[in-house]
Amino acid sequence: MVALKNDTIKVLIADDHRVLLDGLVSVLKSEKNINVAATAEDGTAVLELLGKNDYDLCLLDISMPGADGIELTRWIRQNKPDIKIIILTTHDETEIIAELVKLGTSGYLLKSCTRTQLVEAIEKVHAGKTYFNDTVYEVILKGFAASSKTATQEIQLTSREKEIVKLLSQEYTNEKIAAALNISYRTVETHRKNIMQKTGAGNLAGLIKYAFSHGLLNE
Repeated sequence: MVALKNDTIKVLIADDHRVLLDGLVSVLKSEKNINVAATAEDGTAVLELLGKNDYDLCLLDISMPGADGIELTRWIRQNKPDIKIIILTTHDETEIIAELVKLGTSGYLLKSCTRTQLVEAIEKVHAGKTYFNDTVYEVILKGFAASSKTATQEIQLTSREKEIVKLLSQEYTNEKIAAALNISYRTVETHRKNIMQKTGAGNLAGLIKYAFSHGLLNE
């Protein structure tokens, strides 16, 4: 069944390697719910396209002339916050990943990822979730391990709240959390509200990013 126009994910892809860019377009054009609406080979072209058009999601490389992925992420978050961002790169340095997570990137993939991982990342991020593959996830956890104890003490979450944060990061619903921890749905709601207030997160994606950057998932 062909997806309706309103159901398609309008994507802008940017990479300064033409062969890879063409490959990404070829991979995604067969996905009925993904529309590669534009491509760019440098950051300047990305900014021009963003100034003229609206997109649901940007798939960005980090190292590009004109404006790199970090600069573009910062600009998008400030000027077009509704656009979701996925970084697709060869860089797996902890500092770069940490910076992009803090800036508001919803997904981070290495270019060694599979087609299935790429499509899954786009669909999940568009749905308001986050996507970090196993390799990136491990880098994030290792990078924040040294500061996790101090960060956790500052936040002062209870043991139960930490359990719920971990389950939320695994995409558990409130109902599943209640069943897993043998507590009521209302109790989960109360804990979740308290967690959001303590961390200052505005939504689930913000909470997961906060958890990554403060080492809450590394216990």
